[in-house]
Amino acid sequence: MNIIGLIIAFSAAVFLIFKDYNMGLSLFTGAVILNFFSGFGFVNLFENIILTLQDPTTIQLMLVVTLISGLGYLMDLTGDMKRMIDACINIFKDGKILSMILPALIGTLSAPGGAILSAPMINESGDKIGLDKNRKTAINLFFRHIGYFIYPLYSSIIVASSMLNRSAASIIKYNAVIMLSGIIIAYFVFFRNLESEKKHKNRSSFTENIYNFGRAFFPIFIILFLALVMKVYFPLAALIGIVTAVFNKWPEEEKVKIFKNRFYKFFTKGIKYNLTLIIFGVMVFKTTLEKSGVINIIADVLTGLGLPLFLVIIVLGFISGYITGVHMAATGILLAIFIPLFPAGVEGPYVSLLLTSIIIGYLVSPLHLCLALTTEYFSSEIAEVYRLLFLPLTGMTLAGVIQIMIFA
Repeated sequence: MNIIGLIIAFSAAVFLIFKDYNMGLSLFTGAVILNFFSGFGFVNLFENIILTLQDPTTIQLMLVVTLISGLGYLMDLTGDMKRMIDACINIFKDGKILSMILPALIGTLSAPGGAILSAPMINESGDKIGLDKNRKTAINLFFRHIGYFIYPLYSSIIVASSMLNRSAASIIKYNAVIMLSGIIIAYFVFFRNLESEKKHKNRSSFTENIYNFGRAFFPIFIILFLALVMKVYFPLAALIGIVTAVFNKWPEEEKVKIFKNRFYKFFTKGIKYNLTLIIFGVMVFKTTLEKSGVINIIADVLTGLGLPLFLVIIVLGFISGYITGVHMAATGILLAIFIPLFPAGVEGPYVSLLLTSIIIGYLVSPLHLCLALTTEYFSSEIAEVYRLLFLPLTGMTLAGVIQIMIFA
C-alpha cells in the first residue's frame, strides 16, 4: 500500500507541477496523499508539518533562499550583474563557455539555494547568445551539478569512499569519463541552432576585467566566504552580502534616498516569495517520505527480481534519487544494499554507475530545490527542460554501463 501511495502521491504532484501550479503546493498535496496511504491520519500530518517548520534546516533554507532570490535583482539594479558578465565575456570570449563555467563554479561551493546565485548570471549571459528560458534552465541545472562527479568534497563521494574503504580517487577516475561524456553531449544539445554571438569589443585590459569582475562579484563572494569558510550562520551571511550589494557602486549624491529605494525594491520586487512555499512543500514531503519507510520496500522488491546488476543499479539509483531529492541519503541507503553484490576488486565502475543514477534521479526530481528554484526563476516549461536534459543524461548512463562492461 505504501508503494501505491507513493506512486499516486508523486503522480499527483507531478501532474499539478506540469499544469503550472506552484511546486510547493503541488508537493504538499503529494505529501497529504502519501500520509494517508501510509496509514496515518490528520494528527500525523499535522505533526509532520510542525516537525518540518521546527527543523533548523528548513528554517535556514527558507531564510537563505528567500534572501538570495532577490540578490540577482539587486545586482541588476546597481549594474553589478552587467559589469560582472561583461568582464567574464572579455576574459573567456566565448559566451557558450561562459554559460557553462558560471554555474559550475557556483556548484562547487555547495551553497543552499545555489541555483539562485547562478541563475541571474545565466540569464544575462544567455541573452547575449540567444538562449531561450528553457535552455537557460537546463544549462543552469546541468552545469551546476556536473562538477559533483569529480569534486572530492562532494558529500556522496565522501560517503561512498568511506563505506567502501577506498580512496575518493578510485571512484573519481570512473566518474570523470561519465562527466566528460555529459559535457560533450550537453554542449551540442543546449547550444544548437543559436543566433550568432553578438560581437563585444574588448577595450579593457585583462587586469581591468579581473578587477571589474571581482568588484561586481564581491557581494556573492562575501556570502560564500562567510558561510562556507568562516562558518557564519548562512542567513546572516546572506544578509551581510545583500547589504554589501546595496552599497556597491554607491552614488555621490542622494545616498539616503537611493539606499532606501534599493532596499524597498529588493523587498517588494526582488525577492521571490513563492520560493519559500516551494521549500516548505519539499521539506514536508521529505518528512512524510522518511516516516513511510517506502524506500526500503522498493529496494527489497527490485533486488529480488533477478535482473542484471547494472540494470538494478540504474533503476534503483534513479528512483531513490528521484523520490528523495537527496543524493547523499540515497547513496548511503543503496550502498548498504549493493556493496555485498558488487564483484570483489572491481567495485569502482559499479559505484560510479550508482552515483550517476542517483545524481540523475536527484537532478530531475521535483524535490530537488535547484530544479524547483531555477524553473520558477526563469518561468520555464518543465517538460521542455526534461526534453533538453534527456540526451546528456542518457549518454552519461550509457557511459557508466560501458565502463562496467570494459572493467568489470
